[in-house]
Amino acid sequence: MATSLCFKASLSTAGRPGTIANRSTNRVPRALVVRTQAVKLPTGVTVPPKQPEVPPPRTGFVDFAERLNSRAAMIGFFALLAVEGIFGKGLLELIGVTTGNGLGFEL
Repeated sequence: MATSLCFKASLSTAGRPGTIANRSTNRVPRALVVRTQAVKLPTGVTVPPKQPEVPPPRTGFVDFAERLNSRAAMIGFFALLAVEGIFGKGLLELIGVTTGNGLGFEL
C-alpha cells in the first residue's frame, strides 16, 4: 500500500496574501513568495521557528537591470546624435571608415 502526502500552496506578495498584481498600477510585484505546507506533517518532523529572509535578486533579467540598460541605451543614442550634429559626419567616418562608396565588387 502506497502512502501519499497532500500539499497546500499559498501565494502571497509583500504581506498581502492572495494578490498577484497591484490592481491600481497593473504591475506585477517584485517578489512573489510561494509557500508549500503539508496538510499533515509526518511524525517526527518539526516546523522551523523562523523562515529565512532572502533579498530580491539584483542581477539577471530583473526590473532594475532592464531599466538601467534602457537608460544607458537612450543616453548613448542621444550622445551619438549630438556627435553627428556637432561634427557633421557619421560615427564611422569620424573613426576613419569610408562609407558610401560601395563594396568595390559590383557588377
